[in-house]
Amino acid sequence: MPFSATVFNVLIASPSDVPSEREAIAQSLHEWNALNSQETGKVLLPVMWESHSAPAMGDRPQGIINDQVVRACDMLIGAFWTRLGSPTGVEDSGTVEEIKWFLKSSKPVMLYYSKAQVDLDNIDTTQLEKLKEFKKSIRDKGIQEQYCSIDELKQKLSRHLTIVMRGMSVGTVVNPSVVKEARASASEPIVPTTSVSEPKPVDTATEEEIWFEDYSERSFAVRGNTVTKKEELKDLGGKYIPLKTGGKGWNFSKKRLAEVADLLGAKAVLRTVA
Repeated sequence: MPFSATVFNVLIASPSDVPSEREAIAQSLHEWNALNSQETGKVLLPVMWESHSAPAMGDRPQGIINDQVVRACDMLIGAFWTRLGSPTGVEDSGTVEEIKWFLKSSKPVMLYYSKAQVDLDNIDTTQLEKLKEFKKSIRDKGIQEQYCSIDELKQKLSRHLTIVMRGMSVGTVVNPSVVKEARASASEPIVPTTSVSEPKPVDTATEEEIWFEDYSERSFAVRGNTVTKKEELKDLGGKYIPLKTGGKGWNFSKKRLAEVADLLGAKAVLRTVA
């Protein structure tokens, strides 16, 4: 069914040594869209220089990419491993130039650093040192995380996207508290894709009571102790997420209310959380 949505252009930035990460980031954006776009009215469009720029004359290569691609984007997601990239004549690399432009423009920046093993004989030590220096120079800016595998990168990115997009408006201004929340999420354990952690109840209900929150125009949240039903809820298409009204819960389309209520043996009544 067609629906109206606001499109956010997401620049995928990286040196040349992380091609798998670039593909994984684009895939994560498509997965976020599949799960959230219809409900939120927001679409994340992956943008890469190799697919969104065209040959041109009259400027240095990175300057052309900046004009054709970078400045039209609303968010940057970057990945690094052992390289920083090649100098542009302005910065130490094109990726650095892009990141600094986004930070200066107060647009969301999410950076991920690989901890995967590498053959020491193949490392360019100069590049590695430059990467360390750059990482140190922006350590208090944007959202930055480490990962050991592609799966871990996708899980962390999915978590951060959920948090950041809650605070993303058409003007692409993200409240500082959203960035703080995303950073804090790094200390929380990653929930494996094969299991869901036990929900935590909020103050408006007892630990045993199961009830339904009127969460948004198109969705509701399941609150309370649902640990014994987590697999069934997952099979029904539920998503166990941090809720903007506090705590965590299962998020469903309102079309599923009767079905979920029947599964949990609860009344199909939605409550409003102030």
